[in-house]
Amino acid sequence: MKDLRISGVAKSFGPQRVLRGLDLSVPHGSFTAILGASGSGKTTLLRIVAGFERPDEGEVRLGEEVVDDAGQRFVPSEHRRIGYVPQEGALFPHLSVGRNVGFGLPRGPGRAARVDELLELVGLSGYRRRYPHQLSGGQQQRVALARALAIEPEIVLLDEPFASLDAALRASVRADVLGVLRRAGTTSILVTHDQDEALSMADQVAVLRRGLIAQLDTPSALYGRPGDAELARFLGESNVLECEVHDAVAATSLGRLAVEAWTGPAGGGSARVMVRPEQIVLGEVAAGAMEGTVASYEYFGHDAVVRVRPGSEGLPDLVVRVTGGTPLEPGHRVGLSVVGTVVAWPVEPAEPTISSE
Repeated sequence: MKDLRISGVAKSFGPQRVLRGLDLSVPHGSFTAILGASGSGKTTLLRIVAGFERPDEGEVRLGEEVVDDAGQRFVPSEHRRIGYVPQEGALFPHLSVGRNVGFGLPRGPGRAARVDELLELVGLSGYRRRYPHQLSGGQQQRVALARALAIEPEIVLLDEPFASLDAALRASVRADVLGVLRRAGTTSILVTHDQDEALSMADQVAVLRRGLIAQLDTPSALYGRPGDAELARFLGESNVLECEVHDAVAATSLGRLAVEAWTGPAGGGSARVMVRPEQIVLGEVAAGAMEGTVASYEYFGHDAVVRVRPGSEGLPDLVVRVTGGTPLEPGHRVGLSVVGTVVAWPVEPAEPTISSE
């Protein structure tokens, strides 16, 4: 197995600059998710790693070998030993499952045994003679994964492979795929715009924003300690409030909250604080405590999302996640409190305006 290192990679399509000097390191044997909104350059980056696109600048290194330096050095995709699983699986409709899986394997006495081994690995033993149209969407994706693993790749690239599956099937298929990749010990990179997918599957998540990696971290660190308010909102619902921080305590409309790690001036100052929906506790209205009025209640089975309009004017509605309990009707008054520490980001002072008079 080999690690992957991407250094200073830039790519433009005409006047549109998609990647802007991006750096990324993927350790061997790990699972990395590249998370970004549509049009952020995720698939372009994956295609550069695969060798389907050339970068305008920068270097791609697989282990100690430079496979693309945007100049004279270029290793074609077929010589990189990279497995690629596209969004729709892209199986050959006229070939059986066995022939799809064995498509990239050399002919020989060991070919049939290797196909059987791969089909067993992805849980499709006995499906060798079926055709793609006879399989469910999840089974097709597992066949596509088996085909990608057939060449014993150094890295497997997955380009939003679960996007076309319905919600119920998506969760089970991605668990199956993750299990297969873990057992194979293959270095894997998943491109997705689905935050739940990235956070639940990956060892590390790279958030791609405006052509650069905005933050690279473990899923728990990324969700719990995003680098700025924009990342916080992108990585799930969050309540971002204006506040003042002094002595590692944020004075907010929800009360005085302990700040986990303050990176602003030593004396404190103006800040924005993130309170995740699950940190807010709803209770009875108490004298002197923060209170609000239920604006809406959405039930999802495993939990419910309550939108609460604070009693103080000028404050945004708060998003609260609750589990169990009695549904709350709009207009119901509730008390609000916060559990745990919060993340705060300093607000840079505005540049003074110079009058032209």
